[in-house]
Amino acid sequence: MKNNFDVVNNYNNQNLFTMTTLSRLTISGFLLLFIFISCKKEITEPTDINASTLKKSNSPLNPGFVENDMVLYWNDKVATVLGAPMNQPTRTRYFAIIEIAVHDALNNIKPKYEGYVLNDREQHADPDAAVAAAAYWAIKGLNRQGSFPVDVWYNESLATIPDNESKELGKTLGKKAADAIISNRANDGFTQTILTSLTPANGVNPGEYRSTVTAVNSVPTQTLFPFRILYNWGTVMKPYVIESNQQFRPDGPYPVTSNDYTADFIEVKSKGSRAANTRTEEEDKMSKFWSENRQSILWNNIVRKAIENKKLDAWKTARLFALMHVCMAESINSQFNAGYYFYSWRPESAIRLAAADGNNDTEADPTWLPALSETPTSATPSVPGYPNGFAAFGGTTAEILRLFFNSDETSIEITTSSTNPAVTEPKPTFHFSTYSEAARSNSLSMIYSGWDFRKSVLDGETMGRQIANYVFNHAFKEVE
Repeated sequence: MKNNFDVVNNYNNQNLFTMTTLSRLTISGFLLLFIFISCKKEITEPTDINASTLKKSNSPLNPGFVENDMVLYWNDKVATVLGAPMNQPTRTRYFAIIEIAVHDALNNIKPKYEGYVLNDREQHADPDAAVAAAAYWAIKGLNRQGSFPVDVWYNESLATIPDNESKELGKTLGKKAADAIISNRANDGFTQTILTSLTPANGVNPGEYRSTVTAVNSVPTQTLFPFRILYNWGTVMKPYVIESNQQFRPDGPYPVTSNDYTADFIEVKSKGSRAANTRTEEEDKMSKFWSENRQSILWNNIVRKAIENKKLDAWKTARLFALMHVCMAESINSQFNAGYYFYSWRPESAIRLAAADGNNDTEADPTWLPALSETPTSATPSVPGYPNGFAAFGGTTAEILRLFFNSDETSIEITTSSTNPAVTEPKPTFHFSTYSEAARSNSLSMIYSGWDFRKSVLDGETMGRQIANYVFNHAFKEVE
C-alpha cells in the first residue's frame, strides 16, 4: 500500500490541486467553518464548583504540604472553558499549555519537580495565588475565555487569599508561568497547520482512505469541504517531550487480503453495525459511554476521580495534570502523523467497497453504516483510522496513572459526559477497578461503535502507553 505522502505527490503531479496564497486562505476558512460545524454545538456550562469551597493553604514560606483545592478548582474551570466547540487536537494543545503553566508556577516557589520552561524562583510567593494566576493568564493569553466568566472566577478565587505581599508575588509568578509556556509554544506549528492543510486525494487502491464525511443539508460535504481534517497536524506540530511525532509510529494495518484483516473486518461489520448487529447489551453500553468526542475532557474527569481519595498536595496534583495532558497532546500529534502516513480506510469505507478489495472472504454491504455517528455531518470520524486516536488517549492516560501511583488498581465510577444524540438519559455509568480496564474498554468501544478495526485500536492504545512511559521518564521528574 502506498502511503499518504505518495498519494499527495501523485495528486499534485496531476495538477488536481494547485494552491496559491489566496486559495490557502480560502481553504483555511472552509477548514475552520467545517471544524465549527463538525464539533458539538452546545457549550458546557460552568459546574457548581465555586471559590467559596476553597480552603486556604498553609504558609507559602514553608510549603511542605499545600492543599490541592486551588489546582482542582482551576482544572475544573479549564475543562469548562475547553468544553466549548473546537476540534480535539486543538483542545489537547490548550489543555497541555494551561496545565504546564500551573505546574511551572508551583515549582518556581519550591522546586519539587522539574519545571518545563519557566526558571524564575520566587520562594515567598503564595501557591494558591500562583496557581490561580497561571491558569487565568494562560486562558486569557490563549484567548479562550469566550463568554465564560473567567474574570469572576479569578477574582473570587483570589478573594480567598489574604491580601499581602506573598499574594502579589504569587499573582506575578503565575502570570510569568503562563507567559513563558505560551511564548514557548508560539511557533509550535499550530498556526501553520491551519493555514497550510492540503487536500489529499481520496485513495484509489483497496485499504486506502476514503472520505467518510457525508452531507450538510443533503449536499455532499466532499463538494463543500474536499479535505481531511488537519492533514499536516502530525508533521508540522512540535512535540512537547518526545523526540518526534513518528517516534512511536506502529507497524501499520493488516494487508486487506490477509486472514487477520478478514477477522477484524467480520468483527466490526457484525458488532459495529447500525442496523442488524451482534452487540451485547454491555457492548452497546460501552460504545455509547466512550462516544464523547471531547476525549481530553472525559479522561480529565477520570483523572479527577482517581485522585478523589488520594491525599495529594498541590504540587503532585499539578504534576499529574501536566503529565496527563502533555501525553494526550503527544498522542494526538503522533496519531495524526501515523494516520496520514498509513492513510488507512475506516470500516465504513471498507465494508461498502469490499466487493473490489481483492479479498474473497469479505462481503460488501454498500449501505452499511456504523452504530454511532460522530457528528450530524459525519457517520465516522473524518480522519484516517489507523492507529486509533481515541484508543491512544486511553492508553496514554491509563499508563500515566499507573506510573504516577505505582499501581494499576483503582475504584472509579463515572457517568459519561457524551453529548452524542444516540446517548439518551440515563447516560451510561461504568465502574473500573484498574486503569488498564478503563483503557481497554475505551479501545474496544471503537469496534462496537463501528468506527475502527481491532488492530487499529489495540495499536493505538499501545502507542499511547509508549508515549506515556517516555514522557514520565523524561519530564516533570522529581527533583533529587
